Amino acid sequence: MRAVRLTFAWALVLGAGGAFAAPPQDLNARVTRLEQQLSNQTLVDMHTRIDSLQREVQQLRGLVEEQAHAIEGLQRRQRELYMDVDRRLARLEREAGTGAGVVPAPGGLSTPGAAPEAPTEAEPAATAQEREAYQKAFDLLRELRYEQAAAAFRDFLKNYPQGRYAHIAQYWLGEAAYAQRNFKQAITEYQKLLDNYPKSPKLAEALLKIGYSHNELGDRAAATRVLNELVKRYPDSTEAGQARNLLGQFRREG
Repeated sequence: MRAVRLTFAWALVLGAGGAFAAPPQDLNARVTRLEQQLSNQTLVDMHTRIDSLQREVQQLRGLVEEQAHAIEGLQRRQRELYMDVDRRLARLEREAGTGAGVVPAPGGLSTPGAAPEAPTEAEPAATAQEREAYQKAFDLLRELRYEQAAAAFRDFLKNYPQGRYAHIAQYWLGEAAYAQRNFKQAITEYQKLLDNYPKSPKLAEALLKIGYSHNELGDRAAATRVLNELVKRYPDSTEAGQARNLLGQFRREG
């Protein structure tokens, strides 16, 4: 009888041991399932983030392409502007003659891409050299190679300070600085045009750009002074109309 009881007791112990052994196995299974769920959720989150990043990259790529297109258009219009200004200068100077300080621009610049006119027998050799040096500098400017163009125009003015094309070379130095938003340098270059070439047909525009440059630098008082001077000196010019517009904006803004 006692042996039966002992057997029964051992059975209970073994059964209890089995019951206590079961939970760790269940826990491992549950942990495994949780790990799988977390892993799946992590993958979902990563996929969502990747999709979001891809959309952002596509949007940024679109913006970059738009900006590149806009810049290309601006560069093209700037080249056209340079050529148009040079053509108008050539026409004005042919009409005005060759008075002191006002000289004809190279004939080769009247048509985009055309080569400079060959010197006539009456022209001295220095005139042909001057024409070639000017054309070289202007071609660099037309290609928007501002630093190289500025260096070439400075060399030109050093070699031909009173040359036939000196005044317009000085004007282009101002334009090169202005295009690079180097407004302090632009003011200096435009002022040299005013001081050294008082009969140049570009004085009104030089004054306008000086006013614009002061405004860009935050000196509204200096801008107002220069723009008023422009309106007083050249009241019927297109530049005077532009100056009045900016002066009116100053007044509205207080």
